[in-house]
Amino acid sequence: MEQGLERWFFVIHRCRHGFFREHFAGLDLEPRFLPFVLLVSGRDGVRQEDLSTDTGLDKTTVAHAVKHLAQSGYVLRERNPADRRSYRLTLTPKGKNLVPRIRAAISTWHAGLLTGFTEDERRTLEEFLSRLAESAAALAGRSDSSTRP
Repeated sequence: MEQGLERWFFVIHRCRHGFFREHFAGLDLEPRFLPFVLLVSGRDGVRQEDLSTDTGLDKTTVAHAVKHLAQSGYVLRERNPADRRSYRLTLTPKGKNLVPRIRAAISTWHAGLLTGFTEDERRTLEEFLSRLAESAAALAGRSDSSTRP
């Protein structure tokens, strides 16, 4: 059974990546950086370190994503006047214009995944996924609060 689950997780992950790559073809943006655009959009002026803490990703991964987003013109990275060792992040107009498109693509992806599921099946799936996320967080040594959207 474990091999079966691994297969399905891989198939879903690969299809999701392909879906977003196709949806955002032509942009100088990898699909893996899209969540960072949304995170910054919801917290204008967020510190780069806080993104690392909030996502559970290491500082190097976040720094790489932010660097790419800044070079591509989606994020402005400025020294924090209160702490010159840290950076504050804001979306540029180009980044702000991308946010509705990202949200629409995510909605389309989720709606497509859940096509054919009853409301009860959706609730059950959400419960199972929540439990999986909590288990994943525990295995990774993180608190379960980092698994909540």
